[in-house]
Amino acid sequence: MKGILDLEYAHQREKRADLKYRLKRRTDEILKAIAKFSSHPQKILDLGTAEGKMLEEIKLKYPSSLCVGTDYSLPLLNFGAKRFSDINFICADVQNLKFLRNEIFDVIIAAAVIEHLTFPQEMLRESYRLLKKGGILIITSPHPSWEKIANIFGLIKGDHQSVMSTKEILALCENVKLSILDYKGFMISPVGIMGELKIEQALAKLGLNKFLPNQLMVARK
Repeated sequence: MKGILDLEYAHQREKRADLKYRLKRRTDEILKAIAKFSSHPQKILDLGTAEGKMLEEIKLKYPSSLCVGTDYSLPLLNFGAKRFSDINFICADVQNLKFLRNEIFDVIIAAAVIEHLTFPQEMLRESYRLLKKGGILIITSPHPSWEKIANIFGLIKGDHQSVMSTKEILALCENVKLSILDYKGFMISPVGIMGELKIEQALAKLGLNKFLPNQLMVARK
């Protein structure tokens, strides 16, 4: 696993406009996917939850749901536990969740996680095991072409293990017998531009949104 985040990341998400915006856009897109493909989820698992800011927004939308967040960073989880008492935090490697034996979830989220993993297939196997029949897995990940550009211009730290194309991620999902429901691109700019959502909608109508910097995939068990 590469690019494990620390407490400084949580502090930066309080200050930096780009980190705030990226979190908001991912959260918005994931909430749209939940609303479209999962009716009134009762149990939600967020893989790589960091300090739980995204999961807290989801909890506000679905207050009766049990929300569980896992992350490899204990300092981040401790920080989140002090702020979000209605979330259940667990320190764990998302590639190995064997200690969760009887828990079954309606929704599992892996936002900006898969690119950090050494064995992403193991995360997908665990997700399949922990999903109820009809449950959904939502994945977001950077587009590899844009990742290369960002690396060239020094816009990211290079802390990703591997960045896969939509086709590669969808193939991994299908290998564990998850059925693909939707896939799209989103977030033109990491800091937001005027009219961004309308531009993305126009690109979607032309079938060009799949080339945007971020990818979102939804699969069902």
